[in-house]
Amino acid sequence: MFRIGICDDEKGTCAQLENLLYRYGKTHGVKIDVSVWYTGELLCDFLEKGNPPDLLFLDIELISTNGIKVGSFIREELENLETMIVFISSKNTYAMHLFRLQPLDFLIKPLTQDLVDDVMNRSVKLYEKQNQLFEYHTKGSHFKIPYKDILYFYSDNKKINIVLKGETLRFNGRLKEVSHIVPHNFILIHQSYLINSDYVMECSYELVKMRNGAVLSISQPYRKSVREQIMQNQWEKMK
Repeated sequence: MFRIGICDDEKGTCAQLENLLYRYGKTHGVKIDVSVWYTGELLCDFLEKGNPPDLLFLDIELISTNGIKVGSFIREELENLETMIVFISSKNTYAMHLFRLQPLDFLIKPLTQDLVDDVMNRSVKLYEKQNQLFEYHTKGSHFKIPYKDILYFYSDNKKINIVLKGETLRFNGRLKEVSHIVPHNFILIHQSYLINSDYVMECSYELVKMRNGAVLSISQPYRKSVREQIMQNQWEKMK
């Protein structure tokens, strides 16, 4: 089930978008469930309780609070980088202000079936990638972890550490081999560090700061390619 949220204070827009989404699901055989909120406050209250949608259509010009503030709440306070956000607006003056919130897209009203279908095609594809699993063996057991939960890998004395939000796991292996099988949003920044670019908070020429506060060095041979890959991954989300 692909869970979709709509937050817009215009009930007509919500009803129209909901119909377009269900029409997409019927045409493409995608099971979807749509939830609607008419204020940013109600949406934020729901998100604080957990179980966020996979995809959120978020109006920027909400009456009591704007969509940019809601987006910041989702990304920065809740530290939710998994929910794909599509901002919608009747104006086209916001695009540059939204980049740091990592939106999937920015749509101008009125919405059409073609626009919604394009967003849905990309979001379903990203959803499938995000729910891929990293598999490894240790102590005779087999484990699977969603790639979307991994902040970064780092190697230490022939051990590979998997850094998650709340814990670190270890197994025997070589980081170079892991780098060949992970999705393209994972970037090798050092012979000892393989990061998930979705969790990069800041990036300079020599360092990256991750969402958990870790500051990791980018070694000299990787510096140019790291910056290019991070920018490319951000642009691919917008295509």
